[in-house]
Parts: sequence; C-alpha cells; structure tokens
Amino acid sequence: MSTVSLLLPLFVAAAPIAQAPAPEPAADQRCAVARPALPAGLTGWSRRAPLAAGISTRSAPVIVVGHGADLRLAPAEQVTPAVAPPREPDLGETAGLALFQIARAGTYRVALGDAAWIDVVRAGRALAASAHGHGPACSGIRKMVDFQLGPGRYVLQLSGTKASSLPVMIARAPRVAA
Repeated sequence: MSTVSLLLPLFVAAAPIAQAPAPEPAADQRCAVARPALPAGLTGWSRRAPLAAGISTRSAPVIVVGHGADLRLAPAEQVTPAVAPPREPDLGETAGLALFQIARAGTYRVALGDAAWIDVVRAGRALAASAHGHGPACSGIRKMVDFQLGPGRYVLQLSGTKASSLPVMIARAPRVAA
C-alpha cells in the first residue's frame, strides 16, 4: 500500500468535522454585544441607584415607582419580615424590605435581576400575584411578577436569595389590548 492510500481514509474521515458549522457563541458573549429593548415601563432598569434594604418596615427605604434600585440585602436572620415568608430561610440567605407608593390603580410589575421570593404586602397580608414571567434575554431582568394594586403604600419584601445586592424595579405594567 502506498502512503497516499494509507492517508486517504484519515483525510476522508476528518472531512465532515472540518465542514461542521461553527458553534453558537455563548449567551454571555452574545449579551456583550447585544442591547435588548427593555419592556415598556422598565427603561429605568439601566439607571439603578444603590439603596440599603430595610431590616424592618421601620427602616425600609422608599423605592420610587419607575426608578430602578440596587438593593443591598441583609442576612435573613436579621430581617423582621412584614409577613411570614413562603418558606424558612436557608443558611446564608439574604432578605430585605422596601416601601413604595401607588397613586393610580392598575397592574404593577416587580422586576428582579436575580432569583428571590417577592411578596407585596398591604395591611399585614401578602397579595396574590396576577402574572409571572422572565425579562428579555440579555436585559439583566431575571424575573418579573405582576400585581393588581390600588392607591396606597405597600411593602416590597424580598427573601429566599443568596445575593448580597439585588437589582429591583417597580413599574406600571403596560396595558394589553383585549
């Protein structure tokens, strides 16, 4: 057998590999160059201000609806919740409270940049969410939860996370055409 005939099977076997499509870039590589459109009402997400979350309702800061905040959370065992959280915190979890004011009745969306339990509390009880979702790819918004709210003051209670700081925004949800 000649040297060419010995190498030919190796070349033929390698040919399909050389013609395989290039792998897709990783999500974080795509996100480095992509600037997604933020959902209606959440344009303030990219301009968040640092804010220390309260460890009780007495020390809770006020988040302005339509403005983003990077809430610095506290160890869960130091936080006195406004209502009992959905589950007992695990070791190393963080939590925090903030207040917000609603002027007009409607659907309001709480957007978070990481996983956490969200409770919106009024008059000592947690309100039921009306919808759940995720933010657009590459936006930094991991979770969005909608609540039907009337005028008044509310407590935003965050728990069940290990994040030391949590990007947060509360905004009026866009109206959906019926």
